[in-house]
Amino acid sequence: MKVYRWDLDKTYLDTDFESFRGLVRSATEPAHRKRALPGAATLLRSLCGSPDSKITVISGSPTQMRKVISEKLALDGVEFDELVLKDSFGNLKKGRIRAIRGQIGYKLPALLEARVRTDDAAVEVLFGDDVEADALVYSLYADAVEGRVGAAEVSRVMEKAGAYPDEIDRGLEALAKVKRHDAVERIFIRLERGVPTQRLSALGNRVVPVYSWWQAALVLLEMGHLNVEQVQKVMAPVFWEEGTEPWVMGALAQDLLRRGWVQPETLMGLHGPPEVIEACVSAVRSLGGFGVEVSKPTDVTVDYISLLKTGAWNKRGRAE
Repeated sequence: MKVYRWDLDKTYLDTDFESFRGLVRSATEPAHRKRALPGAATLLRSLCGSPDSKITVISGSPTQMRKVISEKLALDGVEFDELVLKDSFGNLKKGRIRAIRGQIGYKLPALLEARVRTDDAAVEVLFGDDVEADALVYSLYADAVEGRVGAAEVSRVMEKAGAYPDEIDRGLEALAKVKRHDAVERIFIRLERGVPTQRLSALGNRVVPVYSWWQAALVLLEMGHLNVEQVQKVMAPVFWEEGTEPWVMGALAQDLLRRGWVQPETLMGLHGPPEVIEACVSAVRSLGGFGVEVSKPTDVTVDYISLLKTGAWNKRGRAE
């Protein structure tokens, strides 16, 4: 089984939650007015179309938005198996201010609990963005499920990130039930804020920063999760709806080639608008088209405590 776990805001939905007006609009606008990021809906539809796939959405959006989020995903033709949202109102009533905006204290237990409900042998691909702490919490989750990080370190990291004691207890309780397995194949992080890819490299090359969901589709094609026709369908909204120039599409393809995420043969075999294919072919040929070794996940020991101390990874935590 393949499990695809998605964040929502800034990952799937083009949401403005950094201003008061944006927060109000996000909380009150109907489903048909919410906008999916270019290629996101097509990519998710392609991933959920396989009989051996499972889609889980784990978002920090409040539970009161369950109906409108479900309606939006249905309008986009996305079928999901689980939708996990945050009880922000409950936290507010209890005066738990850190829990309202905190990510690690909420999302790590939610991920571990979702893993408990998943087949032990299932492999996972995770999707998030660089606006909050998705890259770090996904990486910590992957290491915990694999057994590279133990309960004691998970507890320390969560405490450092500002999690409440009951959130830590939830995470540890779920972790104790998880069968250790090298489950997470890839972690895709959409670069909304333009966080340098070098910063994300501290988490190892299991994390794939992308500027477009078409880039993620290309890597998933390389991994065998998508076929050429599905990648072409993801290309269409990125190219046509956004009015992207062909040379930009070529640059996105070349970026993956330079970073070793796709092979030249993969890019040379793409289908799509002739001008885009020509740009991609030119991008491959400009690099010589050969000698690029595709990246594979490597063993990297991540010092999560040190990363949190820098203040660069979790702006909602207790960075020092």
